[in-house]
Amino acid sequence: MLLHSIDKGLEAATHHLGADSDWVDVVQHLESARAVVKGSGPGGDLRKFSTARKPAILRFLLGPCCNVVSVRKDQSIKLKEEYHHFRNRSAYTMSAFAGLLLAGLMRAKALAEAHEQFTLTPLLIVGTQMFLCWLLYFYTASALRESVLKVNGSHIRPWWIHHHYWSVATCMLMLSLPVDSPSVVRSVHTFLWWAVLQGAVIVMQNRYQRRRMYTRVALGKSSAMDVVGGESSAAAGQLALLYPLLFMLQGLQSVIGVQMVTSNFNSFLSPEGYLDLEAKESDLWGSRGVALAGLCMLYMALMNFRGTVAAIVGRARAKEKALARIQVLRAKSQGSPHWSGLAPAGAVDADKDK
Repeated sequence: MLLHSIDKGLEAATHHLGADSDWVDVVQHLESARAVVKGSGPGGDLRKFSTARKPAILRFLLGPCCNVVSVRKDQSIKLKEEYHHFRNRSAYTMSAFAGLLLAGLMRAKALAEAHEQFTLTPLLIVGTQMFLCWLLYFYTASALRESVLKVNGSHIRPWWIHHHYWSVATCMLMLSLPVDSPSVVRSVHTFLWWAVLQGAVIVMQNRYQRRRMYTRVALGKSSAMDVVGGESSAAAGQLALLYPLLFMLQGLQSVIGVQMVTSNFNSFLSPEGYLDLEAKESDLWGSRGVALAGLCMLYMALMNFRGTVAAIVGRARAKEKALARIQVLRAKSQGSPHWSGLAPAGAVDADKDK
């Protein structure tokens, strides 16, 4: 509640700063107060002592009375580091698991077309089900870990946690579909391609952003509890490589979602299977399930794109505000000797950002 009031006051003061340079003192004091609340002061992160509302998954799985707040800073840092290790291990597992299944399914298809034996299709089907179970574990664990980190001071946008909820629902839906359904078999191939690329993008995030995150924490631009993610800040050269990969992943996810919906949407028009059991040879349940999973994939792709664009716009606006404040400090330092020592430091920061 206190941090929310400070943020509102800082937003209003920043708005007045554009018209009146006398507001620069108010802005600096409010920024100092916000930094103290977030953990820059001797008392550590003061948000841990507030009665904030817990994320939904913590209330649902652990109950409303369970306390997951770590008061000691070193324990909070260990939570963050363990999350990074978990994310890195899971990314390699995802790419390797999905890649092996995809190669096996392509080999089985080629052998089946050549009328060869020992295609290992039943084992590959079981492997695909196991992979979906592992994804169910991965997204549930990610939602839990990120919710705990958020309670302990990490800046994580709500959508990136809600995204795991939608992913869990999609995995549960795909696990309930018949494995011999032609619609399911077609969708599994494209889904595995997307899983391989997603694991590769997560590896790139960890590799290109973790070292930069340590630098930003040392400079005071990021909190010690901030985590690596697709929307987190990085160097310009890293963003030039990372953001195209993110947009490519989101584009592939949206294409897969559209294909799953358009190729199976007609199954909803048939009245069969709503009030009575469908015919044994019918593929309505598989087609309808694939279409619903495609809608989930499409929604997640659009929301991921929206979140990434919002992060880019927010980063640009923050840089503009910083440059505008430096200009105000320079103008004020020319008119008052009290501010003469602040202009060079601001100029150096502006040159670094450029």
